[in-house]
This record gives sequence, C-alpha cells and structure tokens, in this order.
Amino acid sequence: MKTPANHPIAYGFETLRVDSDSLTATFTTSRGAPVHCRLIRPDDTQALIDLFTHLSPQSRRRRFNASLDNIEPDRLAQEARQLAAVDNRAAGGAWLAFVDSPSGPTLVAVARLGRFPHAPRSPNAEAALVVRDDFQGQGIGATLMVLLALLARRMDVKVLTASVQADNEPLFALLRHLHLPLKRRTTQEETTITISVDDLPMPDDRA
Repeated sequence: MKTPANHPIAYGFETLRVDSDSLTATFTTSRGAPVHCRLIRPDDTQALIDLFTHLSPQSRRRRFNASLDNIEPDRLAQEARQLAAVDNRAAGGAWLAFVDSPSGPTLVAVARLGRFPHAPRSPNAEAALVVRDDFQGQGIGATLMVLLALLARRMDVKVLTASVQADNEPLFALLRHLHLPLKRRTTQEETTITISVDDLPMPDDRA
C-alpha cells in the first residue's frame, strides 16, 4: 500500500489485492469475511435494490440526504437502473463490494462518484459511500475509499466533494481514522466535505 507520509494503515488495507487493469479487488474484513469488489454494471440493478432494502432508515437518510422509508417499488427500480447505468469513465462510476452468502454474492457496500451534469469535464466530482448496517465497522468503508481513488484517477478526477448530514458521525469517524486532510463547511444540518484525490492512499497492484 502506497500511503502519504505518516498516513496510517486502516484495517483491510493490508489484505487488499487489486488488479488495476480490470479494476477488481479483494480484501478481508475485520471479522474475517472475504470481500470481492468490482465496478458497477447495468445488470446490477437488482443488487442495488436488495442493498437498499437492507439499509436502516438512518443509513438511507445519511446516504440520500432524505427519508426514503415509503418509496414506491417502481420508483425504487427506476432509481436503481439510473444508478447502475454509468460508464465508469467520464460521467460517473462506482465500486461494489460483495460477500458470499448461501444465495450467492451479496452486495453490502457501494462507493460512488459522479461529475455534475453542468460540468462534464470538471476535475471535481461528488462522492458517496454506503455500507449495509450489519457490515459497518469492519473496514469496508475505509477500504472502498482507497479503491475510489483508483476510479477517480481513471476518470481524471482531482477533487472529491460530498454533502452529508451534519450528524453523520460514522463517516466523520472514518475520515478521522484515515487522517485525511479535508475541508469541512457546515450550513444548518448539512456538511460539505472536500478531499483531494492525491491525499487518499494508493493501493499497490498485487492481484
């Protein structure tokens, strides 16, 4: 793992193996669960829906900055299709993290970035991260932040921004754990975070 000076290694980093050509990766959680990661595809719509249904109301609010407890199935499917239909090259992209289950690979986390529609060539992109409640606190979010840096470099993104709920303490704890230099601006109940991609640790290609 290539890290800036004095940058700590979060759990999961030491087990991270990345194929930078295909942008696939594997690592192990703090509870010993193997995680397989890859870029999102259009056929991941149902996996996104399944992940959403396993999020608590609080996790949904923190991810989407809105209460989505009573969303209609048709709207949920439409939103999932739109989130899955990205190019991982220019407009937007995402890493998906899967664990094995008796029913097959199960999506437990997504790290996403997207350029703003009015600035398709901008070096800035909006970032978002969500981890299923029963898999939080196991190093998945921190490791996906590293993988998000790989995708950002592929898309020529230099700066990540995120608008989050001001009470999203799990995310702030994750960022403190990574010791990332970042800018924070809070207005009312929302905090805007800005992170330079160059400040994120970079994994070695060790697949």
